[in-house]
Amino acid sequence: MTALTAQEFPEAFSTAWPFERLSDAVLLLARRTGFVAEPREALALDRQMAPHDIAGIHRWFQYAADALQVEMQLVSSRYEDVDGLASQCAPAIIRLKAPTADEYRFLVILRTDPKHFTVLLPDGREQTLPVPSLRAARFAAFEEETDTWLAKHLGPLAARVERGSQEAVRLRAEFRSDLTLTNCWLLRPVPGRTSLKTLLKRERILPKLGALLTVHGALALVAVLMWMNLGTNALAGHKPDGWHVAWGLLVLLQVPLMSRGEFLQSLLGLLLGRQFKQHLLHGAFRMDPDVVRQQGSGALLSAVFESESMEMLALETGFQAFAMIINLILVPLVLLAGAAPTAQVGLFLGFAVFIVALASWHLRARERWTRARQSLTQDLVEKLSGQRTRLAQQPRSLWHAGEDQQLAAYARLSRPMDAARLWLVYAARAWFVLALAVLGPALVSGASPGLVATSVGGLLLGWGTLQQLGQGGLTAGSAVVAWRSIASLFRAARNEQTSTGERGGIILDKPSGTGEVVVQARDLVFRHPSRVRPVLDGCSFKILAGDRILLQGVSGGGKTTLAALLAGLRRQDSGLLLLRGVDRATLGDREFRERIVLVPQFHENHIFAASLGFNLLMGRRWPADPADLAEARTVCEELGLGTLLERMPGGLNEMVGDAGWQLSHGEKSRVFLARALLQDADVIILDESFAALDPDTLGKVMACVDARARTLMLIAHP
Repeated sequence: MTALTAQEFPEAFSTAWPFERLSDAVLLLARRTGFVAEPREALALDRQMAPHDIAGIHRWFQYAADALQVEMQLVSSRYEDVDGLASQCAPAIIRLKAPTADEYRFLVILRTDPKHFTVLLPDGREQTLPVPSLRAARFAAFEEETDTWLAKHLGPLAARVERGSQEAVRLRAEFRSDLTLTNCWLLRPVPGRTSLKTLLKRERILPKLGALLTVHGALALVAVLMWMNLGTNALAGHKPDGWHVAWGLLVLLQVPLMSRGEFLQSLLGLLLGRQFKQHLLHGAFRMDPDVVRQQGSGALLSAVFESESMEMLALETGFQAFAMIINLILVPLVLLAGAAPTAQVGLFLGFAVFIVALASWHLRARERWTRARQSLTQDLVEKLSGQRTRLAQQPRSLWHAGEDQQLAAYARLSRPMDAARLWLVYAARAWFVLALAVLGPALVSGASPGLVATSVGGLLLGWGTLQQLGQGGLTAGSAVVAWRSIASLFRAARNEQTSTGERGGIILDKPSGTGEVVVQARDLVFRHPSRVRPVLDGCSFKILAGDRILLQGVSGGGKTTLAALLAGLRRQDSGLLLLRGVDRATLGDREFRERIVLVPQFHENHIFAASLGFNLLMGRRWPADPADLAEARTVCEELGLGTLLERMPGGLNEMVGDAGWQLSHGEKSRVFLARALLQDADVIILDESFAALDPDTLGKVMACVDARARTLMLIAHP
């Protein structure tokens, strides 16, 4: 095979940034994308970080992302899929390695399209390159190795295969189908922290809204011109040459305008819906755990349902508002130009006010109805969660106590809402009938056909406008009620107190040996929001590297609360908590939580519907490299999960959780332990993690935990 051409690898490599200027590259990319204006402080590279250390670079990227208030997501790609990724990986930073030297550079990608990608040069300029050059740059070293092997084994046949051809890609893919590169970091804004101005500018929302408004205005104007043409020419008996051609052209003009309007509406719906969902998901992850427990799973499930309807209703109402506002202005003007103008305009405005009043009535009724429905959902979820307890302990006669009364109350609250909806539906029809009656005297008095045609066009336009106003009132009311249900999720996305990725300026090394003070607490005080007395009051202690600590106490004594404070899941009301001499605010939430890992009680931990490997390594790094997977398998065997892996057809790639392989109670407990051990933390806290294990398995698990945990705290009942 031919060697790399100047258009493939050297061109992309020459546009990349040197390792020493990586901080400048990240800052410039964040500015050009509009994700950030200025960082809180200057970004500095870690002196101990090396360009070949992918884990160290990833940790520094996380630090830089927190400093810039953005997200840096590490992604991997296979050789045969790299072209597809190249058309979507923007903005991003990709680490490149020269095929003939141990040299690394970083390619800064600003934007992409299916055939080209634009990079930022070290001098600040932009340059566009073809997508195949990105594949060649990322896999240059691999391609050199593969081509050497193919030339050795294929001989003269290898010379006939061009480097950039599809045959070459397929041969390399077959040669190393397991090859996956993890050297690309996607830059993303943090939902909830992006200002409205930045969002509008980045997604170019305002130009799209302006175009949609223009299309709706043009459609309304075309409708008016159609009726004016009909009234002036056909109904008046004047048939100038070409009037029917003009009518036909106006009718045809509606087709591209409607098509364009639907396209813009769909595009805006996708953009705004994506931002809305990202914001809510971010807020769900950042909710205070105490608030989640207080609300209950049923209330949160209701909020999830309302979020879906909120998105659909809000977008539908927003897009209808464009046409409705334009028509509310145009209808009185058209009616004033027709027959009986004063009566027609007065009747139209009166019905518009009446419909607004009906929408307000519907809003109040729907709010009462929604609260009743959410109460039913909460009650249902609680009964499902405790179904086994109810069957065992509750008499059969009480299983459905109160359900008939709840459903009857729910039906009563539905009646006023349905009545308001019915009035809103028929209000526009009633106006049309009355408007025709008002127009009758003008027809009898011999009004000109042009005025009559203009009035009829205004009536039709007004009928559609009042229908939109009534439907908009229904959807707007539903959207308002849904918003009140999900407002806590939306606000949580901006909650700095529960941030999972606050900026930290320090990256600590691992403890050098035993005896070093790892955790120091002084006068910790914590109280739950709903309680007056603190759970922890004046708590002080030290944890040294290599310690094995057993924390015992009665139920409700604060053991789990203390563990949550140490793991960074809660914040103390007062007192000092230091990790190797550094407080949480200085170290940053991300670094703090990576250093102290908590395995919570069984009912608060989760197995996700994904592969077993993902469930084991999600706290370490994903996608995982072969070394990570090998260590995960070793830990599983040490914890007695080797037989489980042998039974699984896919091994670590087997799907587990609700959608896949079912794990027993004890197997789940050991997966939770393995997940914590694989994070290689300074301190591991186990909160009643051995309750589901038999004595033989317990001994094996304790030996593995004791051998692998640097510092260990066990929480158990006396």
